Formats: sequence, C-alpha cells, structure tokens
Amino acid sequence: MKRKRVWRIVSVALIVVWAVVIFSFSAQPDTESSEISGHVSYRIVKMWNQVFGLKHSGPELEQMAQKIEYPVRKAAHMSEYAVLALLIFQALTAFDRKKNRGCMALGITAAYAVTDEFHQLFVPGRAGRVTDVLIDSAGAFLALLAIHIILYYHKSEIRNRKR
Repeated sequence: MKRKRVWRIVSVALIVVWAVVIFSFSAQPDTESSEISGHVSYRIVKMWNQVFGLKHSGPELEQMAQKIEYPVRKAAHMSEYAVLALLIFQALTAFDRKKNRGCMALGITAAYAVTDEFHQLFVPGRAGRVTDVLIDSAGAFLALLAIHIILYYHKSEIRNRKR
C-alpha cells in the first residue's frame, strides 16, 4: 500500500515538473524562443550534412535551417504535450482510473494547452493561438493513440498465451 502511495505522489510530481518546464519555455520572449529553435534547426541540418556526406556551405546550411525552423518548433510543441499526456495517463493509472483514462488525459492536456496559450498573451512578442492548442493537442492525441495500440497488442498477447 505504501508503494502505491509513493507511486501516486511521484506521478503527480512528474506532471507538475513537466508543466513547469512547458510554462518556462512559454515564458521566453519570441526572440529567445526563435534563437533556440533556430539553433536546433541549424544543428539538425549540419548533422544531416555530415551524415550523408553533403557538401553544403555555411550560408546554405543557414538557409536550410531557416526553412525547417517552423516545423521543428511545432514538433517541439507536439513532443512537449505528448510527454505531458503520457504522464497524466500514467498518473490516472496510478490512481486506479482505468476507464476513460485516455480521454481524460487528452482533455486535461488540451486544457493545459489552452492555459499555456493564454499565458503567452502576456509574454513579449508571443501570441496565444488556437492553432497552437490544436498542434499541442495533436501531439497528446498521437502519444495516447500509440500507448493505446501498445496496450491493445500487449493485452491480446496475454490472452493468446492463456489459450
């Protein structure tokens, strides 16, 4: 019983920590946020250049990085919220909420995305966008869909072993 209580506390603590991480990223002014995603985009194209033995120059890499910056930024949003949804899903499981936990996790994650976009209205150079809520929610949905598929196949494998 004590183990279950500890796991519940840890599950909730992980959600809070991850929500703070998301909040801190959202609290960055647009220039700081763009600089980070630009740097990540540049590293991606530079690595791509090296792995495939391409001979792109520095300016070409910069141009390529600028082209992928928007998708990289949106993929980061999706990933942040995918992790949040999975943490919420796990916490609901720890609290013995087996029924509708996927829908509940998606709803809670989407609600947090709404509050996060509202928060961005007060950050210099940032804006709260409905499209970002949809992108964040899509990340959560895809993660929850993946876990649903994994659990479905895991359960069917267990049933097949019992036969």
